[in-house]
Order: sequence, then C-alpha cells, then structure tokens
Amino acid sequence: MSVRTFLENCASWRIGVLLTLISLGGCGEPDAVSLASSDLQEIDADNVIFGMVSFITANGIREGHVQADTAYLFVDSAKAELHQMRILFFNEDGSQLATVTGTSGEWDQTTDRMTAWGDVLLIVHSDQRRIETQELNYDPEAERIWSDSATVQTMADGSITRGSAFESDMEFRNVRIASIRGAISR
Repeated sequence: MSVRTFLENCASWRIGVLLTLISLGGCGEPDAVSLASSDLQEIDADNVIFGMVSFITANGIREGHVQADTAYLFVDSAKAELHQMRILFFNEDGSQLATVTGTSGEWDQTTDRMTAWGDVLLIVHSDQRRIETQELNYDPEAERIWSDSATVQTMADGSITRGSAFESDMEFRNVRIASIRGAISR
C-alpha cells in the first residue's frame, strides 16, 4: 500500500469516527428547557399583555387612556384584568379631566365600565383634588364615578374630608361624601 493510499484511508477513518462521535453526542437526555415560572403557567388567561396601552373613544372622541403593567384577557369575556393600572380621563375638548391609579382593576371593553382596587388614587386635574379609597367604580353610561369603601378627600388647600363612601358626576361638580367622620381639617 502506498503512503498516499494509507493517508487517504486514515483521513476517511478519522472523519468516520468524528461523525460517529458527533451523532452519539445528540443521544441521551435533552438539555433543560427554559419555561415560564409556575405562577405564570397557572394563569387562566387566554392572552397576557405586558405594557398594555389602550384608548377609550366614543363617536370618534377620545374619552380615556388605559395603561397597565400587565393585562389578562379572556376569550369568553370582554373583561380585562389589569395590574398596576392607570386611567386618564379626558374632557370633550381633549384636556385632561382626571387620573385614576390602582394596584389592580377590571375593565369591561364592551361597556367601558371599570373598577380599580388597592390603594386607589383619583386626582381631579381642574382643582387638584385627591380622593383615596380601596375601590373605585366608573360607569360611562351613567357618567358616574363612586366608591362604597372608606374615602379620604384632600383638597389643594390641604383640607381633608373622610367618609364611608363617595359618589360624583364626571365633571366633579357634585361630589358627595357619605357619613363624614371626624373633623374637616386642613
């Protein structure tokens, strides 16, 4: 056998061994697959949106701007569960009317009714009034915003009114606080 034939046979043999080792390397247990955390896997939502932004409009006029850190949407419902939410309401002229923030909430995308829960803060932009509660409801059909939970209203001058609930029209001209407790203070 010539040296050339010997070297060609060795090269072929080496390539064969190398291919066999590579193919054997693919056998065995697969590497660990990266999966979402068990908390995320247990969510029943059909869609999860991170950094959700949406607009509420009526007859082509922007009425609101809804933001949430996370939104959970369900195919069989028009309701969205919102986490770390913020809603900005607008006047008919496009100016900012009020802002609502809360740790969680629910938005019915068919009726635009909303409920916010957990450290809810409502700021009325016209007079810088702040209303704090644990639950806040909004019904655009009735043009009403209200809470059946303990409420603290702080006016721009520092005066504070506490009550068991509140209700208002969306212009915030008729704000009613129920069962006022304690002194109205500054």
